[in-house]
Amino acid sequence: MQIQALRRHPNLIDPIVSTLHDSWGDLPPWADPAVIRERLMAGATTAPIPHTLVAVTDQGTLAATGSVKLNELPGHPDKVHWIGEVFVLPAHQGRGLGSRMTRALTDHAFSQGVPEVFLYTPDQQSLYARLGWVEVARDVVNDETVSVMKLARTAGC
Repeated sequence: MQIQALRRHPNLIDPIVSTLHDSWGDLPPWADPAVIRERLMAGATTAPIPHTLVAVTDQGTLAATGSVKLNELPGHPDKVHWIGEVFVLPAHQGRGLGSRMTRALTDHAFSQGVPEVFLYTPDQQSLYARLGWVEVARDVVNDETVSVMKLARTAGC
């Protein structure tokens, strides 16, 4: 399984749109497939950020996705760079792929000189804490309480 830039696999945009909409479509950011597609198209360009990655099986099918995003939460204007839309398809869960995807996304952001990245999660705090993330705030997003977490770039990254 390889993690690569979405721009190398534009044929996966439609499956990602469907997956995110089907899984999270009751939440405003994923309610409109056209808006999801627009975000993915932005993450599939050659611009360094936003940037979307995909985990692709040996057969070329989608296993996971995630993005480095800009200004994810309007209530946190001081937090610019975010990791988001990390999703591992059910058939590939439980094998560390979500952790690998998150690390690949943060590595990409840090390689672009980003000093710190943020994410929010309602229920995966312990996973991200194992990866070095720390909670910096609590907030309500899409009518649920979430932890806003931060990972800072270390010297040598």
